[in-house]
Amino acid sequence: MSIKYGLKNLEKDYGPFTFSDLLLIQREDKGWTQTKMAGVLGLSKQKLCDFEKGRRLPSVKTVARWAKKMKQPQKVWVQVVLQDQLRRDKLTLKVSVA
Repeated sequence: MSIKYGLKNLEKDYGPFTFSDLLLIQREDKGWTQTKMAGVLGLSKQKLCDFEKGRRLPSVKTVARWAKKMKQPQKVWVQVVLQDQLRRDKLTLKVSVA
């Protein structure tokens, strides 16, 4: 999936866009199983499941590496994971990555 629809538009139309949403959409768009995607990203299937269910958040460095592996814009992946971290901490700040 190529992200052409801006994050602001996604959130306006569908509500908060989370890292778990992004990861699941990427996997389903490629038609991959969790086992396949976990292998590509270099993690266990259980950790991938935790990320897809929103139980865990990866580090920014990890997300940037994954975006590169998935041939996706790093700034989008980083922005989404940072926004999730703020949301988890109940901060109403908005993240912008340039």
